[in-house]
Amino acid sequence: MVKAVNSPGKTKLAFTVLFGAALVWLTFSLGQWQTGRAQEKQALFDAQSRALAAAPISPASAQLDLDNLSYRKIELRGTFNAKALIYIDNRQINGRPAVQVVQGFRPEGAGFLIPVDRGLLLRDPAEPRRAPNMPLRSAGDGEPVELRGTILPRFAQSAELRGLQLGSVDEIYVEESNGFQVWSNFSVGKFAEQAGQPVSNFVVTLQPVAQTAEAQATAETAQQVDGFYHVAVPLQAQVAKHKGYAFQWFTMSAVLVLLTLFFVYREFYKGNKT
Repeated sequence: MVKAVNSPGKTKLAFTVLFGAALVWLTFSLGQWQTGRAQEKQALFDAQSRALAAAPISPASAQLDLDNLSYRKIELRGTFNAKALIYIDNRQINGRPAVQVVQGFRPEGAGFLIPVDRGLLLRDPAEPRRAPNMPLRSAGDGEPVELRGTILPRFAQSAELRGLQLGSVDEIYVEESNGFQVWSNFSVGKFAEQAGQPVSNFVVTLQPVAQTAEAQATAETAQQVDGFYHVAVPLQAQVAKHKGYAFQWFTMSAVLVLLTLFFVYREFYKGNKT
């Protein structure tokens, strides 16, 4: 005759069900969250790709809607300001120390400067702490030039900007070397003080943007453009990473369901045999 499940068995069975259900709910929820993140990143990547493929713009204002205009191509005519010139330290080109050149560009007829990432310059291995000279005819305040670059997002990833941050910086280390200012970071406010002119709320990079991993792989070697080194900036969607995490969480959720059913069956079977 089969006996009823005893009270301790019922308690253990209930605990097993509740604990297993909680773990399944947690892992499944984390999988859903990662799936949502992947969808968000895919939407962002698609918007950035559309922006890169759109026609260039020639803004006449120093204030742009960066939420909608990030990664848009820009075409302007104007001059580089020789006084609004800084180096950002701790950069590398194929393992060699370098600096990133950020210089103010004044569009024709405008009363503001646009910070422009012109590229990188190698340091002299014999004098690694000496700031390199600017390429000839690149200092600024000369003949008007055509600026063709890409508008960077408000807070770009360090990989995209080579460490250049577009927000306010409370602490910034500045040193003088070879007549140039070398900064540890970038501050819009300090850059405006250095230039003595209003500065736009956006930064333009002259380095190319690679939309795919294949394009990035073919452009890993630095190319010299007007004396500056340019390395393709990766446009990373990170969708695959979130999909991978989601798969792991969903798999764990399925395993926990099976384990919970196994323990429930075992406890029920044992309880009915006692």
